[in-house]
Amino acid sequence: MASSSSSYSDIGVILNELTCPVCFELYKEPICLPCGHSFCRLCLETSWENREADAGYVCPNCREVFPQKPKLMKNMIIANLVENVKLKKGKFGLEVRDTEHGDVNVKERMKSGDSESFCEVCNREAAKRCVPCEILCCAKHLKPHQQKRHKLVDPGVKIEELRCIEHGKPIQLYCKDDGSLMCVTCTGGQHRDHDVVALEIAHAELKDVLAAKYPHVSESMESVASQLRHVQEEEAQAENSSRNAEDSLEEKRRLVCQLVNESVDLMKSEINKRKMEKLSLLGKQREKLEQQMEDLRQGKSTMDAAFQDLEAISFLHVWFIINGSKDLLKRLETMSDFKSMKRTPLPVLDFTKEEKNLDGLITLNKNFLEKIQKGSLEHPEKVELDQNNLRRFYGRSPSLDPNSAHREITISGDLRTATRTWTENQYPEHPDRFDVHPQVVSRDCFSSGRHYWEVDVRSSRWCQIGICLNSMGRKGAESGLGGNPESWCLYKSNNDFSAYHNKQRTSLSVPGDHERFGFFLDCEAGELTCFGDSRVLHVFRGNFMVPVRPAIRVWDGRGSVHFVHLVK
Repeated sequence: MASSSSSYSDIGVILNELTCPVCFELYKEPICLPCGHSFCRLCLETSWENREADAGYVCPNCREVFPQKPKLMKNMIIANLVENVKLKKGKFGLEVRDTEHGDVNVKERMKSGDSESFCEVCNREAAKRCVPCEILCCAKHLKPHQQKRHKLVDPGVKIEELRCIEHGKPIQLYCKDDGSLMCVTCTGGQHRDHDVVALEIAHAELKDVLAAKYPHVSESMESVASQLRHVQEEEAQAENSSRNAEDSLEEKRRLVCQLVNESVDLMKSEINKRKMEKLSLLGKQREKLEQQMEDLRQGKSTMDAAFQDLEAISFLHVWFIINGSKDLLKRLETMSDFKSMKRTPLPVLDFTKEEKNLDGLITLNKNFLEKIQKGSLEHPEKVELDQNNLRRFYGRSPSLDPNSAHREITISGDLRTATRTWTENQYPEHPDRFDVHPQVVSRDCFSSGRHYWEVDVRSSRWCQIGICLNSMGRKGAESGLGGNPESWCLYKSNNDFSAYHNKQRTSLSVPGDHERFGFFLDCEAGELTCFGDSRVLHVFRGNFMVPVRPAIRVWDGRGSVHFVHLVK
């Protein structure tokens, strides 16, 4: 049994030696090159036909180049051995393929398509390119190169890219000092004393470096993605805010137009009403005057007739006529006593007050448009930081964060008032809670845009009001407002006021006992403007593009500080 197994192994070795390295079949008309390698005549000639005309004649196995085409002589020894194997192939039950070079008819094989995509030996589709041999191989003809551990690359890679530009030899090394690829010959030149390693080692080290940096890159990507989401959320908020503002303006436009229309219609109705009243009175006066005119006209006509009659008769007859016409004389007497009718002057149709109201509305809108064109609405601080404008455009009503309140600070139900007590509240433990200073911060957190709020301090004689970074510590003595680089505040002690930041105090001239203070935070400009009695008391400057919160500190027992609810 062992002898039979050994025989099969020997036959296998013999068959491998009698197999063409191009077609992997038994030699058919074997020929031998001067370098000692043998091939089927047709396989070798086809291989040469598939190469460029000026590339010379190359051995497909060792890649030796022959300037002139070698004389191809039949290798009789190999040919005889092949014939003997074919005759004895049935003796051992072996199947020896003797087709037209396997499943490829070499005689009919033609170079077709892009040579960069086909095996240079059999013209099948190429699987890899062997760098040392500079040949494209299919999966079948790739095996010898894999056994020799040749460097293999994808078919599309150009050999020129894998060779040293200076020496034309394969690139196998990497210079760490220069960061350049090189061949073996380069080590004797300018890279003589440099740190040179094999490409495989450089590749492995690069992978290790990238692997070490990958978590940092991933964390950076997560951070950037978080910031990007924040920006996108702010963009969406800006879109919604703009859309809501436009809808509100449209509603106000409708209401203003409705108000103007109703005012004009009401004024027109009143004008018509007063006109009808005046026309009615004037009509009655006109009718009365027309009646008097008719009576006078009739009396005059009667008198004209009497004058004519008197001219035609004697005095005696006149006396008798007059005596007998006493009624006529009375009528004439009445007419002669006629006096002009006293007319009561009617009120003039005066709408000056109403017109002034409309003119005021027009002027108001005109001024409003001019402010928009000048940008006054976007930057109310340019108009001397008028607090009415700040309330209107940037007003905020902060609410207090109970989780940050010191145990001696009581928070009101509406979360706007902080009151100092001498007894500790049973608040649960929380990392945001102040443990030394009687302080509390708001829930509202700002890092962009402009914001204005007001604080009522009338119920506290001793307090601090301002802002702090969200990152400011909440534990220990260093967490006091104004006592560190991360907080800015106004300090009130009875009627004395000062600006306080990073343990530095600046006295402020604040006449009287102010009850309310305003704070205008411009994150992009890096300014916190403090107001008292409609005038600027102090301006803090810092990096307010990071999250900041309004903050309160109450010193005096039972004293309280209140965030004012601003209605825009």
